[in-house]
Amino acid sequence: MKNQRSTLPYRKWCLLLIATVFLLFAYFLGQKNTLSDPIDLRPEVGTRGIGLGGAFIGSADDATSPLWNPAGLAALKRGNLIYDLSQGAVSFAYPIQPIGTFGVNFLDLNARDRFLLNHAANPIGSFEIGNNQALFSYARKLGTLQIGGSTGFSRASYYGSLWAPNYDVGLLTEINSHLAIGVRLRDIAGVTIRHADGHVLQTFNQQVAIGAVFAPHPIIRWHNRFDIAPAHFGTSIEIGNKTIAAHVGSTFTPNDKLPFQSWRVGFSLNQLGKEFHYTYLNQENLEHRHLISIGMSFNGTRNTEYTSQTNKQKQKSNATVSRTGTTSIPKPVVITQQPGAKNESSTPTSKPEVKTQKPEVETQKPEKTDTAYLSVQIAAEYHIDLPLMLAIIHAESNFNPLAVSKNGAAGLMQVMPATARDLGLKVPQYEDKRKPKLNPNIDERFNPHKNLHAGLAYFKMLLEKYKGNLTLALGAYNIGPGKVKVAGPLNSRGRNYANKVLNLVQYYRNNEKQMENDLKRLEILLD
Repeated sequence: MKNQRSTLPYRKWCLLLIATVFLLFAYFLGQKNTLSDPIDLRPEVGTRGIGLGGAFIGSADDATSPLWNPAGLAALKRGNLIYDLSQGAVSFAYPIQPIGTFGVNFLDLNARDRFLLNHAANPIGSFEIGNNQALFSYARKLGTLQIGGSTGFSRASYYGSLWAPNYDVGLLTEINSHLAIGVRLRDIAGVTIRHADGHVLQTFNQQVAIGAVFAPHPIIRWHNRFDIAPAHFGTSIEIGNKTIAAHVGSTFTPNDKLPFQSWRVGFSLNQLGKEFHYTYLNQENLEHRHLISIGMSFNGTRNTEYTSQTNKQKQKSNATVSRTGTTSIPKPVVITQQPGAKNESSTPTSKPEVKTQKPEVETQKPEKTDTAYLSVQIAAEYHIDLPLMLAIIHAESNFNPLAVSKNGAAGLMQVMPATARDLGLKVPQYEDKRKPKLNPNIDERFNPHKNLHAGLAYFKMLLEKYKGNLTLALGAYNIGPGKVKVAGPLNSRGRNYANKVLNLVQYYRNNEKQMENDLKRLEILLD
């Protein structure tokens, strides 16, 4: 129902083809040299960040964020774990709302900071001699501003090296949908690492960097970074979305310890919470030029404001469904909002009504699915196939009840303000609908139970309007019924979204365990 930043679904064979082309390209370009960092700078580790020309200052948004800009952790909505096979780095972060996001990073678990492992029997390397770091980070959003900080310890690549404390801080903010900027201050007081006998082994100087990300198009991002002290510039172009993206970047370093200019190329894949990042580095002093990391995301943030409602409210809503099978949403009037559309004034041509009687038609579901789930009952109430309901939620919000799109759609099913009001939900009038109140008592779109009813009711209307044509109904859900004729066809954006949802439907049908897990996630939110 939202106007997504990118909706370019790819079939599995296409993902494999693109990955293979990049790997072959990088293989033929690969050469052997030696990797080294300036001795006066704390090493920056992370396949994705390095692949973006080191310009990961203005858009850091995963577990490796503290290695670039700790404020980036505040953007996480789910737990994230990344292991950098090439550099022996483990990054973990988890958001706890409304407290903030916590992260931990252990760097250089391999003795030589190299590809995959140091011993065939040890798949994750070992904490041996190297530029080891242990970072503990925290970040939180304050309005549009993201603030974060890290503290930890570093040691030098010498036997007998002691650990020395280091401190980092960072800021990030999105100016508008096309521009985001970030600032990072690393090793605030500098770091001096000593040997056990007292003499200095290594020093890390203070680093000040600013970054900016320009997004002229939803699938194009131009990352830039400038280090004030010491002087350093990185830039990269990234094309794609969260599912698949390719990038090419370059760095310029006026430092005699590193080549003045180098470039890198790579790609990232992120399919259903599983991620893979690859980067090839074209740098003369590198022996290992291929960087690879893998990761996964898990669990969604819980809406603590919703779960803190009184037992009386929850019991009342559950009793309504279990006793009569009816929704708590009144019969809608004419819908005046298309999901994801910029203009809220156009209306559908028909006025289908929300069904108030529990249908006798059964939903298609695996035999193992527990029909006691409230979400199963709700899906049956609207004659919506269970895998289809889960696929729409996954595509819209990834089961995040606090999700807000750049166009102001909100909640599990990404309902726009006017649509929600027409369906009987309480939504205040906002000066900027992209900055809604996350309190479900003020904006009922953030009540997962009511949001799910509203989204399914609206989708049921679209199915009736388009005479049961699932593809057209899905396209209209994304781009608005005002842009979709009853006889079709869909434009490319609507068609891509429909294909994405249909692929997810098939995925759920083929993976009963994943379907059951996501039903449990949804049940936690509803109960």
